Amino acid sequence: MNLFDMAKAATTVMHLGNLAANAAKVLTDPQSTDAEKTDASKAKKLADKKIAEKKAQGGYVSKMYNGGMAHGKMHMYLGGSSSVKDNAGLRALKASGPGGMEAYKKITGRNA
Repeated sequence: MNLFDMAKAATTVMHLGNLAANAAKVLTDPQSTDAEKTDASKAKKLADKKIAEKKAQGGYVSKMYNGGMAHGKMHMYLGGSSSVKDNAGLRALKASGPGGMEAYKKITGRNA
């Protein structure tokens, strides 16, 4: 079964995300044939469209990841397409030194 057929059959956001990622790998692989790249391109477009529709319907929930322990409590953070705002704690982390700059970059995805 090719990627496009799998994208047509997939219904969950997780499967669609995996398909889109696999299609992106095929598109960037220099050893892929033109037919494989065409199929991967169509599959990626369809998967992205289905994911956008799921988000619009409210059926998309970002996965929660373990953020560690602080003050005896478990803390979680959102993964995937969620965004982190620059708050006072993050600004203090960034100002704390080189290690803080790396942690800031890892958390926000932005350069300090």
